[in-house]
Amino acid sequence: MNPYLIKLLFTTASIERWNDLPRPFKFVELDKQAHKMIIAYILGHYEKDVDFIELIKLGIAGILYRAVLTDLKSPVYNYLRKRKGKELDEFVVNKLKGTVDNEMLEYIKKYNNIDSIERRILSAASYISSKWEFDFIYNFAKNTYGIEEIKQNIENELEDYYDLEGVRILSLKRKTYDFITLCGNMRFQKRWANTPRVPETSVLGHMLFVAIIAYLLTKEYGGNPNKIYYNFFTGLFHDLPEALTRDIIAPIKQGVAGLDKILKEYENMLIEEKILPLVPKNIQKELKILITEEFANKLITDRGYKIVDVAEDLLGTKGIDGSLVKAADHFAAFVEAVMSINHGIKSPELVNAVEYLENRYKDKKIYSIRLDKYFNKRFLND
Repeated sequence: MNPYLIKLLFTTASIERWNDLPRPFKFVELDKQAHKMIIAYILGHYEKDVDFIELIKLGIAGILYRAVLTDLKSPVYNYLRKRKGKELDEFVVNKLKGTVDNEMLEYIKKYNNIDSIERRILSAASYISSKWEFDFIYNFAKNTYGIEEIKQNIENELEDYYDLEGVRILSLKRKTYDFITLCGNMRFQKRWANTPRVPETSVLGHMLFVAIIAYLLTKEYGGNPNKIYYNFFTGLFHDLPEALTRDIIAPIKQGVAGLDKILKEYENMLIEEKILPLVPKNIQKELKILITEEFANKLITDRGYKIVDVAEDLLGTKGIDGSLVKAADHFAAFVEAVMSINHGIKSPELVNAVEYLENRYKDKKIYSIRLDKYFNKRFLND
């Protein structure tokens, strides 16, 4: 966790995609990467012997790689890779030295140079999420020059991954594809809906940002692989019920006595009736654990999970540091507010949010991590 890394990750909320084509709405890189990681989670559970920790680390490496190279079009990027792939890798690595640890630098080095099952899953997920976006553009601008060639290229590239069972199943466009669409639609739900901000962020992009922050914090305190897995994917899915309820702003939740409890009951009903039936049976139990009481500290058991009072009870166990994920969620909101203020969009809501979060996390620790060093405007302004 350092200011350059956080700001670099956040720049992906400003990188527009398909910006040389007529679009019915704006697509940004952070949303695409979030959708990709959700699809990779689904694809990974169709395959055997997938190392999900490897998948997470390679996924983050890919996001950082893309953040450094900004908005290179895929055909241009592929052309450059064939001729200067090694030099491109060195450029990205040199840009990130001192920003990420040596382990992540190694993942960035190998990101484009391996053909493991984890890398293939990420590539397939990337093409599926790109095609999901492109289908909107194609239906909106069929007469645009070159659009048929783009369509053909995406379909041809995706065909190379039909050896993956999940890709074949998603191509049927049945219930699992409906889940992918449900998640993808969350890019249309804006965060801080009543407050102007720059850049705007969606609920979908926010979920990935929280997942990466949760990963970084878990690494900082030395969490075991189970913690890395569960904390990352809890972050990635923590707002999933909002796909059906929309975001209800905090003042309303906090201003009406008992409303938050009623909303949670309603969300739990939607999880059971609308969300879980869409995903493969082998992950229904796990997804329910991830998105039910998402900020609770949970000990994973054979029957589901057991809630414990404090995060320290979970140290070294198979469980979810819900309080850490909640801190990651709040830190993502803190970054959204501070960065908007830094861009000159300064509303009372944003200023109050920054002050509230700085005070809330003053002198607060999770494990050995002093959170007030991050919940500090100076941290992002260094």
